[in-house]
Amino acid sequence: MPVATYETMFLLDSNKVSADAEGTKTQIHTILERHGGTVVISRPWDYNHKLAYPISKQKKGAFHIIYYTLESTKQSELERDFALQEGLILRQLTLKVDPKWNEIVLGVAREDTGNGFAVRGMKDEATVTTDPGAIGGDMMGGMGLDDIPSLNGGGGGGGREGGGGRGRGRRGEMSEKPD
Repeated sequence: MPVATYETMFLLDSNKVSADAEGTKTQIHTILERHGGTVVISRPWDYNHKLAYPISKQKKGAFHIIYYTLESTKQSELERDFALQEGLILRQLTLKVDPKWNEIVLGVAREDTGNGFAVRGMKDEATVTTDPGAIGGDMMGGMGLDDIPSLNGGGGGGGREGGGGRGRGRRGEMSEKPD
């Protein structure tokens, strides 16, 4: 069976983590080990984070990140067990680490101690430059803004100042108040 490295970011109940951080960490590790996973790195990401919206009536959450190896056929069963941990795990997100980035990602996760450590170590292998015309970036074919009639004040316009068609463009300025 193919063994892969995974990264899972957990959003945990901050009340349970503040009461027993080591116990909650051990509980997640036990679930992983029950499915045959091996924990490589486990560390807090941000244990006192204000959420954008309440999740399960919680306004704050504790983020914890774990890197582990597991047979890829057992990942769906593991995800189901994580979902059943309603009182502890509010949300989780699992990513499969690409084998070519495996050592770099794990090295950054071991060494860096700040928040957001996992995204700082990734660099592209080669910089790709694309011609804007190839993807539709230069749609006007070299025309400037002065060359477009509707932006220059001319052109059709349905009786409004500034043109632009029906329901578009700026409203005309009123010179006087209506009586």
